[in-house]
Amino acid sequence: MSYSAIPILLRASVAAHRGRIIAASLAIGLAGSVLLAALVGREAMRQQAPRAAESLLSDVELHLAATDTISPFIDESLVAELRDDPRVAGVETAVSVRAVDMPGTEAGELDVPTFYSLDDGGMGGWIPGRRDSYLAWDDDGPRGKLLEGRWPDPDAVDVIEVVSPAIWRQKIGAWRRLESDTGVHVARIVGACEGDMGHVATTQGLRFMARQISKAAAERLAGHPLAPSDVRVTLRKADDRQAFIDDWSERVAALPGHVEIWDVETIRQAGLDNPTIESARLAVMSAVMLAAACVVCIALGVQGNGVRERAAQLTLLRSIGASRGTLLAAVLAEGALLAAAGLAAAVALSWAMMTGVGMLLPFLKPPAGPDAMSVTITGAVILFGVLAGSALPAFVAARTRPEEMAAFSGDAERAARFAKWAAALGAIVAVAAVSVVLLIPASSLVRAQFAAWVGVPVVTLAAICLTPLAIRVVERLFVRPVAWLTWTNPLVLADQLAADGARSAGSVVAMAVGLGGFFWILCWGASMIGAFVIDREIPRWLASIHPYGLTEVETKQALAAPLLKDFQPLTLVDTRLAGNDQAPTLVMGVDASLAFGQAPTALPFEFIAGDRAQAIEEVAKGKACLISDWYASSAGIKPGDEVAVAVPGGDGRVERKYKVAAVVELRGWRMATKLHKVRLRGEKHRVMVVLSADTVRHDFPVAYANFLLGGALVNDAGEPNLFRGDLPREEAYDASNREREALEAALAAAVDLQQPIEFQPDGGPAVVAKRRIAQVDDLDRTRFELIGDWGGGAVKRMAVAPLLALALSLFTVSGTLVVSLRARSRELGVLRSCGLTRMGLARLALAESLLLGLAAIPVAAFVGAGGAWLMLEVANVVGYRLDFSGINAELTIPWVWLWPGALLTLVICGIAALLAAWRVSRTPPATLMSGAANLR
Repeated sequence: MSYSAIPILLRASVAAHRGRIIAASLAIGLAGSVLLAALVGREAMRQQAPRAAESLLSDVELHLAATDTISPFIDESLVAELRDDPRVAGVETAVSVRAVDMPGTEAGELDVPTFYSLDDGGMGGWIPGRRDSYLAWDDDGPRGKLLEGRWPDPDAVDVIEVVSPAIWRQKIGAWRRLESDTGVHVARIVGACEGDMGHVATTQGLRFMARQISKAAAERLAGHPLAPSDVRVTLRKADDRQAFIDDWSERVAALPGHVEIWDVETIRQAGLDNPTIESARLAVMSAVMLAAACVVCIALGVQGNGVRERAAQLTLLRSIGASRGTLLAAVLAEGALLAAAGLAAAVALSWAMMTGVGMLLPFLKPPAGPDAMSVTITGAVILFGVLAGSALPAFVAARTRPEEMAAFSGDAERAARFAKWAAALGAIVAVAAVSVVLLIPASSLVRAQFAAWVGVPVVTLAAICLTPLAIRVVERLFVRPVAWLTWTNPLVLADQLAADGARSAGSVVAMAVGLGGFFWILCWGASMIGAFVIDREIPRWLASIHPYGLTEVETKQALAAPLLKDFQPLTLVDTRLAGNDQAPTLVMGVDASLAFGQAPTALPFEFIAGDRAQAIEEVAKGKACLISDWYASSAGIKPGDEVAVAVPGGDGRVERKYKVAAVVELRGWRMATKLHKVRLRGEKHRVMVVLSADTVRHDFPVAYANFLLGGALVNDAGEPNLFRGDLPREEAYDASNREREALEAALAAAVDLQQPIEFQPDGGPAVVAKRRIAQVDDLDRTRFELIGDWGGGAVKRMAVAPLLALALSLFTVSGTLVVSLRARSRELGVLRSCGLTRMGLARLALAESLLLGLAAIPVAAFVGAGGAWLMLEVANVVGYRLDFSGINAELTIPWVWLWPGALLTLVICGIAALLAAWRVSRTPPATLMSGAANLR
């Protein structure tokens, strides 16, 4: 038989198994759409980089920016020298200032309804954790493209007029309340300028996208004249650009403030090589291997069952002259058809997702559809996966005689040996891969790349190798309980599964793909959330006094108030490390007797390295510091080392050095401070340095205390009030808001916040804050939301897609059961003749199906836990190297979230059993005994 018969065999197979092919194609398309979405996202960012660069600067323009967060200014003499350069046609300067932006009213008060909503620029009750940057150009210099509204009036200072990038979606005419070093100011949005995600991808883009105000308004926010932070240079000729950069680079590098020179090429390159793009690369690596692994498993299950189901057909074809090559080509051709259908489904799903994103979030400017290169790569991965998964079934079809296949399926001893050897191979591969991951340095990108490129395939291979053993173990442990549950004879059920490992492995793997993906996402999501969840022993209320804070007298007055008597003062400084690292740093000044004591308000520091008692004593004496584990692990810092911290003020080169007494972890402190006016320079803290409060007050230009931390209020029964997550959402929020407002009122009553106070922010010129704001954040609410609808809900929604793949495995499981029943058609015919009813046959199918589902659960758990651990390794590397708050997530298994997957598995098994039993029960017992039953 020639290869011309392949199209005929392919059409016959498709006609006979439409449901199986459609289900497999959808499952492959679902896996492929994940990869395609990652590729499209990366390509979109790559294409946006040149567009963003060209929209920010022309070929004859250069931008100089002071990027040091401690001293963001450019020396005036440099500006004068730039103007004198004969190659320069024009110079415009800009100043920058930071302020906390919150929804406000025309009177400058907090717009409470908007603040508690998520519409119209509200925060849903979250207090912004950082100051936003405002840029003001001199002499009406370059401002970009105005899309709506108007530019700020240069004379408007009583109401500060703001033009916001359109991507931030602040409505024209919206009132805002700005909190700067000089107190509270009224602001209004008067215009929207151009902006897109390409700008956001680079540091330079973020700087250009800052909200724009007039220079007079900027100096009103700062309280004093400002030195330039940005300079726009326009050259006479584009040909002079590189020579100009070469001439000025050394001069600029020697200046304080870390002044950088950007041109269109600099910004373009930054858009192609930045933390966002690096994260996208790692995501694509993971998506490639994840999609390939899923497709291999799906193809192995579908094609394996297809070959076994057509054993009689293969025998007939071989007897009439079909060559082994013809049969092999027929199976691979069916695989190619699955790949084509799966790619079409992936493209359709990806297009639908991009259309939905474009409708819901038009400011993201998603592509209209997948690009050709992304589709080609996705198609290649799908084709490779399908052919790899079809290789073993094709080999069986071409090289194994039907009688050999039957002998193998009926040889229990041979199946047992195969299961043990396969499991041993899988264990060896898994242990080897884990060992290699652990040997690679934790902060190395090589670790993330190995986990993505090698780890995911290893997890898949190990799961496939463990599947036959899982089937046999489940059979031994659960045959009798399942037989009792389904009123089935355990001997008949055991005989049905005795040597069925090879035949059932495809179904177990097919279910494990969807169920394992479900476990994977939930374990990964819960672990990531766990890295941010605020420790329950951290007191509930964090109060800020902004700007500046409280004097020593005011602090004592505040802590004397009845509602605040159990609070402790904190002195927090937003700065950076000195030297080459310059990592954004939070300096935390504490009273050692309160922070490390036994009182309910004590902070739950976990000492990772160093002697606790000795470290606390050294910190209390002001001789040493504690440093956060999430930074120490990546930087290789240990007790006894020294760290240098930059002191805001002057030219930014003043620093303080401290000996590290211990490495500590304060779980959730990053999230606690993220949302509450701590990140005054807008940077994510990668380091926490803990000192005694007196040391911080002596070494840094700060108030006596700028935050107060305390426990829950006490109800009438004398019990502490916690966030009532057990109440309906609105009631819980109302109760939390009332308690928060009571604390804010108590603080405002204890201290006159309307009294002007003079201070020197960052050690610079003295300013007068005419009004300070006291705001209290409910950390218990944040803690609840992280594991509730905000964090946990998002993770659960992400896990829906794998459940769809699990649902599609119904057809594979049903096909396996039909093949299993068909392989023992003679035995079933005898049983039917001896009185086995159709209901009894259905119970037998149900029992076997439940055992397959039980076998899929440990395999899926291995896939889910292993995959989640690998992705956490990637996330931790990203966290250390790419400024994602320095997370150090640990594997967490959210048991209470997993029941929908297990329940759906049992439902799928039940439906599959009923379908298989219905197909078999239509065949008369005599036909079954003859072995000629057609059960398709």
